[in-house]
Amino acid sequence: MNRLIVEEIKAILRGADPIIMEGGRTLLAKILKGSQEKKVLQLELNTCPVYGYFNTYKLNDILEKIDWIIDYDFLDIQYRGKLPMIELFEEQRIQERNESINEA
Repeated sequence: MNRLIVEEIKAILRGADPIIMEGGRTLLAKILKGSQEKKVLQLELNTCPVYGYFNTYKLNDILEKIDWIIDYDFLDIQYRGKLPMIELFEEQRIQERNESINEA
């Protein structure tokens, strides 16, 4: 996969924020796709500012972008038992919190 543009990186990191250590890369991809799946709606992830950001992409293409983000150490995968969970590296977590505050 080619390098992602800054806006794509920011969107993926912003989408990851509400599911840190609560969901994995597939859930993140569904947020970014704009999925109407029951779990996404129950968790109110459709209120995330980047919900549907990649709505014209196939889920597998979004997963490739997320994998790129993981490969380049913007996100990490930590396991809770056998379940893989998304985790931001500390530096990105601080930056994302600041951006969230600026959005409000």
